[in-house]
Amino acid sequence: MSPTDYKAKTPWANVEETIISPHADYTMFISSGVRIIQKTMFGIIPSFIQRRLRPLSTKQQRLHPTSYLDGLRGVASFIVFMGHYTEENLGWYTEPYGLYEDGAPSSPLQLPFIRVIYSARPMVHIFFIISGYVLAYKPLMQIHSQRYANLAGTLSSSVFRRALRLFLPSFITLFAMAVAVFTGLSEDRYAGQYYELSGQLHHVWDVCWGLLNTSWNINDISSATPPYNPALWTIPVEFAQSLILFVIILGLARCQSNIRLLLLAGVMAFCFYGGHLYSVEFLGGLFIAEINLLSSPPYFPNSSLALLPKYSLEDIKEKPRCVPTLRQKAMQMFWVLNVVSGLFIASWTNNHIDEVPFLAFLNAHTPSPYEGQKVWFCLGAFQIVTACTQLPSLQCIFNTSIAQYLGQISYALYLTHNLCLTVLEPRVVPYLNEAFGKGTSWGRHCCWGVGLMVYLPVVIWVSDVFWRAVDTPTVKFARWVESKCLVEFEKKS
Repeated sequence: MSPTDYKAKTPWANVEETIISPHADYTMFISSGVRIIQKTMFGIIPSFIQRRLRPLSTKQQRLHPTSYLDGLRGVASFIVFMGHYTEENLGWYTEPYGLYEDGAPSSPLQLPFIRVIYSARPMVHIFFIISGYVLAYKPLMQIHSQRYANLAGTLSSSVFRRALRLFLPSFITLFAMAVAVFTGLSEDRYAGQYYELSGQLHHVWDVCWGLLNTSWNINDISSATPPYNPALWTIPVEFAQSLILFVIILGLARCQSNIRLLLLAGVMAFCFYGGHLYSVEFLGGLFIAEINLLSSPPYFPNSSLALLPKYSLEDIKEKPRCVPTLRQKAMQMFWVLNVVSGLFIASWTNNHIDEVPFLAFLNAHTPSPYEGQKVWFCLGAFQIVTACTQLPSLQCIFNTSIAQYLGQISYALYLTHNLCLTVLEPRVVPYLNEAFGKGTSWGRHCCWGVGLMVYLPVVIWVSDVFWRAVDTPTVKFARWVESKCLVEFEKKS
């Protein structure tokens, strides 16, 4: 046999040969079974390992103009997991540094800026602004190039698919958590355990139905969290505010750019003083996207500046720059200070905020009709997201492979991390408490760090599998359903 005829056998090939050769009649059946097992085992491997094993069989993710926002959303989703993990296991770390130590010195993790790594609450507001930006980006590009027919198709498709995109993965997560509670795999932290499976399923069905109905409570920015998975309170908000965003885009589509910005600012002001903070955040994402597109005309495909509406901001001639470098440095510093301010606001403690310098001043001067931290989280989120659109150095950070991967699994990570925590914590925490204890600063740090080393791989793995098995197919399913519902004329065109 020549060297060219030799082919290396994989372990699976050896197994196949051993099993199949003596039983030729069952060759096809056993071979098919082996292939199914192979595909299943390969499928449950995290995607980043799959790319290492089979680099040619997986598509490489390409960056696009808003990829850095996907990375920011991924990091924010990871921080939400970190926040829930820390709050459930070490409540001391949610207190201000140097206060309420309960027998052990405070951790450096509690210092401002550092504590952002587990400050989950401000991240939700970043989600909403990014959603407004990303959902508005394509329609705005079509508006600027005056492709109104395409705009109608884009908005119609977005409205049609939005409910499936948001709620179907959420419902699957809720049913999985209900089964986990019923079987005892997960502790009944957020929902009670029923004696019969039918009762448990009936209860989770009512929870799903209630989650849908909550979509219309857009005036209530503090609605009750749903059982099984409290993090899902944001899903109805996302759905309702998305529809409002699409209506605003449609209504202002034919306006001149500067008029559109003026009217949009007026709507945002109306929403803010009316107490509709989440609407402000979604529409704020639209506002930021509009400004960025006006200042970046090269991103418009198949269009020219001549197609832009009259009297747009592009018509304003810039004055000659005497010292462009100095001005650029000043603007860079301005946006850096915005990031610093936004991160400091994101360092808001869960309790006893009146004892934290500067943040206590903000809390005492919260504008009406708001109470507490939400309005300041909104301000900090605007500072961070807007600065990201203006700082290339910050965009590079969120365009890195780790941030982009977190962006891909961000929705799955957000949906499934509570399931992982409720399954793991009852089994892991007793061993950590026995090994390290939480009565000393060293013990608390060890519990936090070792627990994270145990939880993190499981959470990432479950999120990765859920992303590929549920999240991505949901997107394809929504497109398929839409294609089956289109009239024949639209299908041909």
